[in-house]
Amino acid sequence: MWTGAVASAMYDRILVPTDGSVGSAHVALQAIDLAETYGATIHVVHVVDESVRSLVAGFGNEAEFEDRGREAVERVAGMARHHGIDVETAVEPGDPAERIVDYADEVDADLIVLGTHGRSGIERRLIGSVAENVVRQARPPVMTVRLPETDVTVDDEDEARDIARDALEADGIDASLSDVERQVSVWVVEAEGDDESYLVYVDPVTRRTSIIS
Repeated sequence: MWTGAVASAMYDRILVPTDGSVGSAHVALQAIDLAETYGATIHVVHVVDESVRSLVAGFGNEAEFEDRGREAVERVAGMARHHGIDVETAVEPGDPAERIVDYADEVDADLIVLGTHGRSGIERRLIGSVAENVVRQARPPVMTVRLPETDVTVDDEDEARDIARDALEADGIDASLSDVERQVSVWVVEAEGDDESYLVYVDPVTRRTSIIS
């Protein structure tokens, strides 16, 4: 789903907000495809919701919000770097929708890529209050990526394992595969090399892979 003006499909800076949820890998892969096509830089941002953080103030776990945010942006950044994409990351405080819109202006983003579960039947399912507000308020066009519910082409562990193995071999990585997990919108395959561990993300729709070490 596209919103905003898209008359000139040339992108130099693509903004990918992430909350660290399991759908983030699928959204990131779509942004990476666009970045590869246009030679764009990906900007990954996680917004620490100040209204939520204020609720736990004084309980000693405020720092966990920043830690989770850094983990979330680095997970996406690692995928982008694997594909040779220039990437910048940020963890910002504030109201998520407002901060994403403002941050898009600050980095002069040409496009924002967000995830959505879409709509079903005549019942309107909101993208989510954050994403919906971004769509309404953002200056650049917004691409909403529907998380896979249909059109899945990788639907069992063996196939995900085979795709992950081929991706590792194509990168010259000698590693043995271990656990395979089907998350909401991505297969995650764990692999162990002699000196390093790997996670291979397999998109269940496009069959694209991304290796994180």
